[in-house]
Amino acid sequence: MEEWVSDIGSLSDAELKGLIGELATEEQDISYGRRILHGKIDLLRAELVNRLRARHDAGNEAITDADVAKLTDLITAASDGGTQPSSQLAGATASSKGATQMDSFPDLGALTDPELKELIRTLTDEEREISYQRRILHGKIDILRAELVNRMRTQREEGEATITGEDIEQLTEILAGKASKEPVEADAE
Repeated sequence: MEEWVSDIGSLSDAELKGLIGELATEEQDISYGRRILHGKIDLLRAELVNRLRARHDAGNEAITDADVAKLTDLITAASDGGTQPSSQLAGATASSKGATQMDSFPDLGALTDPELKELIRTLTDEEREISYQRRILHGKIDILRAELVNRMRTQREEGEATITGEDIEQLTEILAGKASKEPVEADAE
């Protein structure tokens, strides 16, 4: 990370903006994958609750304090502190729009209660790892944006124009939905 930060000063404004855009796109992909995981976890937890409720309603098995404690542990597990990403996820991105270790959703009826609980645990751990990766990206984006703001502030203090005609043209294209994916090159200094 320190090496990455030390290289920021050598980037041009256009390169800095391009890097911010790349990281923002990567963050969007990771966030999408994270939302998919949240949905899967919510569905699995709902299945577990429905099973417990059905057993209780049928009088076959009452919901015990132990069941409530287990369910509470599962529900609150995602709020535990951030863990370091495993080597399996480190460096990986969700660029395939939410592809995870489980590309398809399992047949819930075929899962036993312990399998269902283990799957919830596995997906919750994966979500924690992805959240950690997302926080790292947010930090990088924040650092790059701060550098860009500092440069603009310095330019303004030195009497230079901080917003150019090219910037206005690019903003107009973005608002009109015509913006290219390539960053606009800065004028020669």
